[in-house]
Amino acid sequence: MFTWVAEYPVTTVMFLVVLFCLLQSWLLKKDFFSPPTVYCFSQCITLGIAYLQIDKTMTDFKPLTWMIWIGALLAFTTGSFLARLVAKQKGWPDRVSEPSPEYTKNYRWNLHVALSLIPFAIFLFGVYGIVQHVGTLLLLSDNPARFMTKEGGMDLGYTPVYLSAAPLCVLLFGAASFKRFNPERGLRIFSRCMVVVSIVLNMFAYPNRGNLFLSLAVIIIMFNYLHKRVSAAWIIFCLALALAAFIGLGSIRNQYSGNSVENMAASAVMELPYKYVANNYWNLDYAVNPPVDREYHPHTYGIDFFHGMFEFLVAGPSFRRSFHWDGLFNESIEKIHGFNTASYLWEVYKDLYMPGVFILPFLVGLALSTLHLKLCGAFTPRQVIFYSMFIYFIGWWFFTPGYKQGIYWFWVYIIFFITTVSVKGVKKAESLPADAPVPDKVDGQLQAEQ
Repeated sequence: MFTWVAEYPVTTVMFLVVLFCLLQSWLLKKDFFSPPTVYCFSQCITLGIAYLQIDKTMTDFKPLTWMIWIGALLAFTTGSFLARLVAKQKGWPDRVSEPSPEYTKNYRWNLHVALSLIPFAIFLFGVYGIVQHVGTLLLLSDNPARFMTKEGGMDLGYTPVYLSAAPLCVLLFGAASFKRFNPERGLRIFSRCMVVVSIVLNMFAYPNRGNLFLSLAVIIIMFNYLHKRVSAAWIIFCLALALAAFIGLGSIRNQYSGNSVENMAASAVMELPYKYVANNYWNLDYAVNPPVDREYHPHTYGIDFFHGMFEFLVAGPSFRRSFHWDGLFNESIEKIHGFNTASYLWEVYKDLYMPGVFILPFLVGLALSTLHLKLCGAFTPRQVIFYSMFIYFIGWWFFTPGYKQGIYWFWVYIIFFITTVSVKGVKKAESLPADAPVPDKVDGQLQAEQ
């Protein structure tokens, strides 16, 4: 054991932090899905895996990279701590409470579900596009990989964009699936069916890891707040299931070079998921510490930060092309061709240099922790939907920033619209007063202290 620790000191420290996150959820009954826990767990488990250095492309971080990574972690947790400190001074409750009685009474779930059928129709349009291109659902075709790789030569156009509405459907129908929110049994059953249909049909039409993980994650997070606390054991089980799904989808996409996963050694099977995790960190280190023979990607002065908001207005892509900035595939910072993702920290550093590395995580930690504390009052459908979506993105920040993708901004607009027009007779979401009693039970289960 001591030999292993001496050989992998960074991985050891990272995994100890991960263990602490799990133990506080299990032994101390803390909420695992609180912002600082999710941030630390995600960043540490992925960096710990990367530092196993199974692929030698992953080299030790330079001092500047460590400064960026540690500084952002401290900034995020400081913002979260400040939000909780202010809430404590104001006397806000610190246990998950009940939905707002005004919203429970006046929220028009029939309208919410009806309007949720609009993004579902967009999703079905994408399914129709797949059938038109392939002749059947992609997963049922003879060679799914042909239609899912650049080398396949098949241009699906905007069809995958329409299919990306599936997780939005899961978010909207998912909120209507729980009794604590929706008192109408028929609508709950219909919504649950729509959640299953959206996930399964998306997997058959276009097997996509991102859509699958996002859809399943938001349902688990909603379950945690609207039914029963998700235990640490379930978190570990879900991670193992996600790894299995990743390998299975990698095989479908022919990412194992046509070899059967069953006939491959375990080390060879695990090489692909390792690279998908580690490349985010080796690209970060490569980007902020470029070799002397590579041109440094210019700083974007905060302009590219707003790319996602204006992507569908063409303004975002036009700016990138005009200034010769990297596009979606991070063309200039790929250490190995084909592995082009990078930690959100590269995007922040590229936009705002070192100040951004501290300011953005601090503000996000502050804002998201404030939203998390709203769930300790009389919370609303909009708050739960947004929190489930945003906290997932925080967990995924090691892979992508999220906020630079226009599709997610589109989701925000749709969710805000539906959760606004579905309210009847409620002028403002009211929170519990500071001295209001906080329920100790949720569906007969003792709700954990956050």
